[in-house]
Amino acid sequence: MVFVDILIWVGYIAIFFWLSRKGQGHDVMVTGRVGFAVQALAYVATYISAVALVGFGGLAYKFGMQMLLVAAGNVWLGTWLVYRFLAWPTRVCQRNLGARTPTQLLARGHRSPLLGRCLALIFAVFLGVYASAVIKGAALLLAQVLPLPLWLLIWLVALLVAVAIFMGGLRGVLYTEAMQGLVMTIGIIMLTVAVFSAVGGPLTGMEKLSELAPTAAANEGYVSLSSGSQGWFIISLVIVTSIAVWAQPQMIQRHFALSSAKQVDRITPLAMLVLTVLVGGAYYVACLAQLIMPGIANPDDVMPALVKALLPNIGLQIFVLAIVSASLSTATAIFHIAVSAIAEDLPARKATRPAWLFAIAFCVLLSGGCAQIKGELIAMLCTTSWSIVGSTVLVAYVALVRFGKRSTLAAWCSAVPGFVICLGWYLMTHPQFAIIPSPSPVLSQIPPFFIGFAASLIGWFAGWALDAEGRRHSNFWPEASAAANTAHK
Repeated sequence: MVFVDILIWVGYIAIFFWLSRKGQGHDVMVTGRVGFAVQALAYVATYISAVALVGFGGLAYKFGMQMLLVAAGNVWLGTWLVYRFLAWPTRVCQRNLGARTPTQLLARGHRSPLLGRCLALIFAVFLGVYASAVIKGAALLLAQVLPLPLWLLIWLVALLVAVAIFMGGLRGVLYTEAMQGLVMTIGIIMLTVAVFSAVGGPLTGMEKLSELAPTAAANEGYVSLSSGSQGWFIISLVIVTSIAVWAQPQMIQRHFALSSAKQVDRITPLAMLVLTVLVGGAYYVACLAQLIMPGIANPDDVMPALVKALLPNIGLQIFVLAIVSASLSTATAIFHIAVSAIAEDLPARKATRPAWLFAIAFCVLLSGGCAQIKGELIAMLCTTSWSIVGSTVLVAYVALVRFGKRSTLAAWCSAVPGFVICLGWYLMTHPQFAIIPSPSPVLSQIPPFFIGFAASLIGWFAGWALDAEGRRHSNFWPEASAAANTAHK
């Protein structure tokens, strides 16, 4: 049994490094030709982290089937809509501008090198620190199967991610993420089959779930959307996890690998299918866990407890491997963005090998060191990065790639209020990290992304109205529109 466990993990690491070498001989910012299946799996693996599978799985146990709305939002808003309206225009815009990174895409698109440097700093800090939470999550799971201290596992995971990025650059990251996406899918399928067998099937399980009494979180029962603030919380999760994701630099960068508009039509259904299995399956079985093991106090314990109760040892190893894969895939994507921000975007020149190595070392020290620290500021940065980054760049990004609007003033008037107000809203209303008195308890119920996005949108229109010169020199991307129309006829 121990030999089989060792074989599984050694095989996984060997394949991980073998796929990392796919990027050798390529520019660290360039993907080369990548198949549609690799791109679809890499997109999903970048999208879904251990937080989604374990943390949100715990929320599904607490809130019931209404969490499937989050899964539906991720599939349709976060994947279908993105590939239908944003992916290929992003690729065309990136190619026309000669941008090598998402930061350069925004900076060159809106004709502001200073904006690029500011965004690079935000990405390096916020995503570098956010990676610490992802790395620590992987280390905590590895601690369940490896007899090593947590601090050492944290550094080992950070180094594993760093080596993959150093060896293969962006191309290597895509291939390793595709492998991790496949492992995640296998793990969730195994758990789903085991849970359905335990409860008598999906429909029987849902019938039994509907008979359970309402709770404070699921105040309309486990198969209906809750009323009041609980239902609003679910809706806000749908929006934040399905729309704020559009402008995350690690997600934007996935579109750089597209070779044609027709490729989008092959990627989209596969990515949607895999994402449905992953998040839909994880949330569905977590809801049904109420029938198998009721009364679990800590939602984060639900998925591990379910796995230990229902899967044999080899299944446990594969599922832990799946969750580790979810963490590693997200960490490699985030690391690549943070490293490229330091090595290329901040100095505003093509990264040299020494600069790339220095940036990797810096990110390892930053992420690995932060993962060892227990601090409110670090925790806040980890839990709020998506909302803050989305509030900062979403409006300017969509205006550029979808509508061809280019304006330095509008981009600044959008990014600054989005960043400042979203961060300020967290500091006023976050229940654990607020350091500024909130003017009203009602305001704490409004998600910071909503406020930051609204401020960013208003700032964009104000800047656009004032930038007459920018409006005259703004332009659409006709090639993107024509190609997109041709692809979808």
